[in-house]
Amino acid sequence: MDATAQVNRDLSVLSHVGAGTAGGEMFRRYWLAVSRAEDLTDIPLAVKVLGEELVLFRDGGGRLGLVGLHCSHRGTSLEYGDIESGGIRCPYHGWLYDVEGNCLDQPLEPRGSTFCQKVKHLAYPVRELGGLIFAYMGPHKSNPPPLPRYSALVKEDGVRLVLPPRHWDYSWFNFFENTIDSLHAFFLHKPSRADRSWENAFWDYPGNHHIEAARTEYGMQTVVHWPGPTPDTLYVRLTTLALPTVFSLGGRGVEEQGFERLLFVTPSDDDNFMVYSCDFVPRSGEQLIKKRDQSRYAPPAAEPVKEYDKRKYVPYRGQVWKEDYVCQSTQGKVGYRSEQLATSDRGVILLRKLLMEAVETVRRGGEPLGIIPKHKENEIITLEAFRRILPVSEAAALMTP
Repeated sequence: MDATAQVNRDLSVLSHVGAGTAGGEMFRRYWLAVSRAEDLTDIPLAVKVLGEELVLFRDGGGRLGLVGLHCSHRGTSLEYGDIESGGIRCPYHGWLYDVEGNCLDQPLEPRGSTFCQKVKHLAYPVRELGGLIFAYMGPHKSNPPPLPRYSALVKEDGVRLVLPPRHWDYSWFNFFENTIDSLHAFFLHKPSRADRSWENAFWDYPGNHHIEAARTEYGMQTVVHWPGPTPDTLYVRLTTLALPTVFSLGGRGVEEQGFERLLFVTPSDDDNFMVYSCDFVPRSGEQLIKKRDQSRYAPPAAEPVKEYDKRKYVPYRGQVWKEDYVCQSTQGKVGYRSEQLATSDRGVILLRKLLMEAVETVRRGGEPLGIIPKHKENEIITLEAFRRILPVSEAAALMTP
């Protein structure tokens, strides 16, 4: 087996997220977004995370709970259960579970029975922050690592918009490695951006570009640059992400006004994932965030389709999400496909290395990159991202390890 084939085989562990798999155990060391807070109403919400079927709810006292979807008694779905002050009650025989998975009541058992004390239902810690609900599904559930306090989730001096989550029906890895592949945007997404006059300079293929990738405290960043409009300037695009699957998007002008957009990628199973996003902008830019939201979900421009074109995903040009879908969903799973990585893939190569290191660290019983240490649990984390024209000297500082 040659070296490339060996690397591809090893990467296959990232395509599997179920309990007991190497990739799944890595994911279970981190907090993962599982819902928007506003989507959790007075009825239970079924969710699938890392291959596990679960149900999310708030009990009558407002406490968040995430427990196994199927009742420990005979498997009825708790999605149809009743929420009470103490927890969630199965509609079939009335077993009541609290947010920690304790069985509090079995109304059809004999009076004085203590059988309920022997039942422990699956339950995971959950926290709400910045309009999103996060779950920790790893070991030491009574003492999980701190939930990362990303700046977009905790700032109070502006407007926060948590957009509806999006479901995608292919491997999470194809989507996430695309986020650090900045150069694909110059080719794939140019049709979606051509009407933005200032940014035309960014969406013209840079040609003599240079890309660097570097490890950071919680993940990595890439810097792409190419000659600017004057000899002493550079066009620069900076992208930052945190393990396992959090990244920031930026654009010229918006980040200068304090705008931040964070995306959280959560695998549902090996073949499906969810994307949760949070936008934040200072109060002075409230109209900006509304405008960006409207443009993001605007329908694509009409694209004529030849009557003999039977390809499944046409038309796709003109809308960023659909352009990404066509390219990512048709790749196949990493580790099960042939690849020849190029210079433009430096960010992708480093991301794969970091994720594989995280998998191996967990295998050895260690703490992977991106876990917040206890002494930094109140630290606010900013994942910087932007597209700007910078003086050469300032751009050089970004590229210094």
